[in-house]
Amino acid sequence: NAHTLQKQFQLTPTEARGIVESCDDGHALAPPLPAGVNPRGLKALELWQTDVTQIAEFGRLKYVHVMVDKFSSTMWASAHNGEKARDVTAHWSQAFAVLGIPSAVKTDNGPAYASQQVRQFLQLWVQRRAYRSIPQVILMLSVSLGGLGM
Repeated sequence: NAHTLQKQFQLTPTEARGIVESCDDGHALAPPLPAGVNPRGLKALELWQTDVTQIAEFGRLKYVHVMVDKFSSTMWASAHNGEKARDVTAHWSQAFAVLGIPSAVKTDNGPAYASQQVRQFLQLWVQRRAYRSIPQVILMLSVSLGGLGM
């Protein structure tokens, strides 16, 4: 987005907006993705994917929450002392403040993401939540394992 260009390349707001506005929309004409492929957004701030990973070397703050804009691959990561709902909403608040507010956030069905606190946060800030249900994951795995001859 223009804000990211402005910060990354020390542009004026007008220069950054001009670059973004000059980009064509040819990528929007791509064929549909096959089953099991992770979708990309058609523009920045449309679809973000989020997850948590553990990095033991970070000690007490070993839970690294990561959010990726599926169109631009812009990433925001922050270290927390847990993966509970309060950690998720703190991470998302930071990401939204720096990068903007996405239209949709893709998560898994982990306890923190399924919590009432996270649902309320998303209802307040984001248009929709995209996630894979357990049946979708099972189907995706069975298709990929079947394709490998397993």
